[in-house]
Amino acid sequence: MFRKRINKLVQKYGSWRLVQTALMVGIVVSAVALTLQLVMPIRFDSDAFGNFPAINTVAANDLSEVLQPEASIILTAANITRTGLFKLDTSIRDKPMADKTIEMIRSQLKLQCILELNGEPVAYVHIKGKGLRRCEVGDSVDDLFTVLSINEKSIEITIVGHRQILSL
Repeated sequence: MFRKRINKLVQKYGSWRLVQTALMVGIVVSAVALTLQLVMPIRFDSDAFGNFPAINTVAANDLSEVLQPEASIILTAANITRTGLFKLDTSIRDKPMADKTIEMIRSQLKLQCILELNGEPVAYVHIKGKGLRRCEVGDSVDDLFTVLSINEKSIEITIVGHRQILSL
């Protein structure tokens, strides 16, 4: 009975069109099933999954008390994860890449002049690609260097924590 109907449909519409129709029906049925799965709430029956006496229910108000770890655990975890995070374990000077970085930054700096403004020494440093910058003692300039002191013909700076001297 089905065979006769299918043969009639094949003769009338062609086999390719029937395959396309069957695939489309399958996609629509799958989409409806997925939608129903997502929309319907999940219900757990205690009989279906067994009783779990080890599960401890906690009221929402008491949740912060239950989740508070001991202070010693927090300090231990902080020491483990932050060891050497902000402070170098070895000197940066011992590494060749650090020397290259310091020299690269230093090569971009050129001391142009040193003036005295309002009784304070001020240095003007040209940074390659960024232009002329005014520097006073204690200034951190473009996160490249920090000025430690300004002398008559030179300034002392730190690049990545290492002292360098720029001269006229």
